[in-house]
Amino acid sequence: DTSALPAGGTFPQHRRIGLPLELDSHTLLGTTGSCGSCFDKGLGPVSAATAAATTAATETRVADIMEDESVSKVLAGLAYKNADDEEMSFASYRPLDEARKQVMASAFAEVGEAGYKVYSVSADKDGDTKDFIVRVKLVEGQPTADAKVIMGSCQIMFEDLSPCDCIEYAFPEAPEEFRIAQLSQDALETYRGMKFENWKSMLMTPTCEAQFRRMLQIGMISQFYDPHLFPTPESLRSKYQVQDEKTGKTIELPHPVAALRIWDASKQSYRPIDTQLTGAPSAAEADTWWGDFVKELAAKHGAEYIQGLVGGK
Repeated sequence: DTSALPAGGTFPQHRRIGLPLELDSHTLLGTTGSCGSCFDKGLGPVSAATAAATTAATETRVADIMEDESVSKVLAGLAYKNADDEEMSFASYRPLDEARKQVMASAFAEVGEAGYKVYSVSADKDGDTKDFIVRVKLVEGQPTADAKVIMGSCQIMFEDLSPCDCIEYAFPEAPEEFRIAQLSQDALETYRGMKFENWKSMLMTPTCEAQFRRMLQIGMISQFYDPHLFPTPESLRSKYQVQDEKTGKTIELPHPVAALRIWDASKQSYRPIDTQLTGAPSAAEADTWWGDFVKELAAKHGAEYIQGLVGGK
């Protein structure tokens, strides 16, 4: 009779270590008979193998709890500051999941360094939540003094930046494969208003014919691009590079992103960021705008010349 079991199938004697007991119609798994409660219910002792498995599970769970408590103590003792350099209070933590860890390691080598466990820590200041990334050296399951809040620097504003506050981006060739840039959203917005005009200038006054030809073939770009902030991966680089015929210098071509996102600490999920550049036409207007712009280039350089470049000549 298991009707006296509390919700979740856990006896009061086991609640302090949080060990759930699994039940089926024949066997109470995880009881040893040592606490006496099983005999009280008329269930009797279980096999030695089951008792040994339960003991091992209990010991593992106790070790996990001890590790959790010691890690929490270490993390709570670190300093966390917001963008205004104000102290924030430790609120909670969780192990950094593998997918986010791989993304962050592309720009923060310390995140992927062997021998450390990496945690995402939430801190609070007057109701505002901010996440930090902390790596901790564990020895036999216990944290050491080697615990560090990992920080970077914004490539534009040069301010301290948590990996959780960095922009993540993906290219159209692999829209689900995100990378991370040491770039804040505030800095990104300062670029939004200038990149479209920069792209137009590259076409109006190209550095060399090879660049002019490839940019005409690529077509209109209305999404964020930057070879330094959002570098093209090696496997695609040849599509977005040309060589100046006169100087032999390699010229980087605009490679627009397909998606931008940033971590939202308050919701513990990603928030998408609009990729559209200020001044760029909408998707519905793009074809018309591009056709008119090519005519403008043809009026400046000659229609036959422009048609030849577009055709690959």
